[in-house]
Amino acid sequence: MMRLRVAWIKSALVAVALLLLSACRVDTTVDIRVDEDGSGEVTVEVIADAEAVSLIPDAPNALQLDDLSEAGWTVHGRTVDGAGSLTVTIAKRFPSSDALGGVLAEIAGEDVVFEGFTLIKEHSFDIIGLGPAKTDYELSGSINPTFDIEQLGDVFPLGLPPLGRSADSIENDFDGDFEDVLGLTVTVRLPEAPRSANGEIVDETIIWTMNYGDRAVEIEANTAVESILVRVWTMVALAAGVLLVLLLGTYLVRFLLAKWRTPKGRRRRDIRRRQHRAATRAQEASRPRRRMLRLLVLDVHGVLVRPTDPLEGALLPLILDEQPDIDPQRVRDLHRLLVLGRMSPSEFWSEVDLSLVSDQLETRYLSSFRLLPGLHPFLDRMKNSELPVAVIGNQPRAWGDRLRRMAALDDSISSWMVSGDVGSTLPEPALFEATRRTMSVDLFDCFYLSNIPGNLDVAEELGMATGLFLSGNDPIPDTDHTVILGFEDLLKNRGA
Repeated sequence: MMRLRVAWIKSALVAVALLLLSACRVDTTVDIRVDEDGSGEVTVEVIADAEAVSLIPDAPNALQLDDLSEAGWTVHGRTVDGAGSLTVTIAKRFPSSDALGGVLAEIAGEDVVFEGFTLIKEHSFDIIGLGPAKTDYELSGSINPTFDIEQLGDVFPLGLPPLGRSADSIENDFDGDFEDVLGLTVTVRLPEAPRSANGEIVDETIIWTMNYGDRAVEIEANTAVESILVRVWTMVALAAGVLLVLLLGTYLVRFLLAKWRTPKGRRRRDIRRRQHRAATRAQEASRPRRRMLRLLVLDVHGVLVRPTDPLEGALLPLILDEQPDIDPQRVRDLHRLLVLGRMSPSEFWSEVDLSLVSDQLETRYLSSFRLLPGLHPFLDRMKNSELPVAVIGNQPRAWGDRLRRMAALDDSISSWMVSGDVGSTLPEPALFEATRRTMSVDLFDCFYLSNIPGNLDVAEELGMATGLFLSGNDPIPDTDHTVILGFEDLLKNRGA
């Protein structure tokens, strides 16, 4: 197997390696395509005739071009046609006009065949005037088709001359007549209507054709792309700007005139101020001067039972224990739909593929909740004091009713409002408002206990008195809410 080793990206090596074997013909075409943004692509196509190909065992599969891919080139094809000719095509993009010279240098080496290639892109546009926007492209450089073969470096696979022949014998066989067998064609395609002083233009493509032994060729190609659309949008933008200034100026003049002509006290700002003061007085008049405790509102999770976060602390570990491969985020998304009342518990268990054991898992889940110490004695005291107790929490109605029965709270709780009933979860105000309507009380006369500061913040904004409920093991945070250390502390300090 012959392996083509690439030090530079020498597509020409394929041609030279075959050329040194016999009197054959090898043609290389280098196509340079420039796009409107200054980027583009260089495509190299090497065609060796049948006589050269016959000397390569297992062509074209024997040619290993992995190094080309590692260097960023794309191998588009290596085929042998019906006549026995071998065609190898590779391509590489250049991201900007400054990168073209570097890509060309990879073909045969720095300044071996392609010398001093530059691509200049200049954009010009005068904001004042009627001329279109114009972009000029100019490509220049020098091509030396009579390069020194030794400059290509290690041409032969594994450093050995082909078929065991010495380099001297190869040189004697050809006697320097590479011009008869090695051809080079360079084509340039610019964005629009290219021009060149010394190249042939065919179908908007500039072509230079040469053979080994020819003199160096100076490449010059340029074009200019004009766009009237930029001018049109500029005129539209200027007109829109002028119109906007006129409209704003007219509005300002009318505003100032209206303000100047309106007597003091009848201006809109004065009217709004009077209306605001009247509304404030009416609100203050309708609000009780003294807060009266008429309803105690408790959070299910954190005050009645623990854990405070039932999803992360109980439900998710339980599901992962049964279904280790399930995505935890999917469980969280399904749980949110469940507590919003958009999905039933049976649908939830089905979605997590646990419908067959849903009853057992649901019982294990609800049984894992721990009642807070002193809950039942506290509720009994509230009942004897004739202070109604309402409960709110993020859970579906079925789970709330079952938890209420399991904890023997039916006779102690006046209202059990859950997120599944109202389609909204804490800390959103909907649960507080639903409880207020059910119990026919003003939130100003309610006292709310929760273990979650965010819930307390919303309740306080609604006018409720608030208390941060903590058990003996909870750390005491820095908070503006009243801190309640268990039910005994609430009874002792509030004289219930």
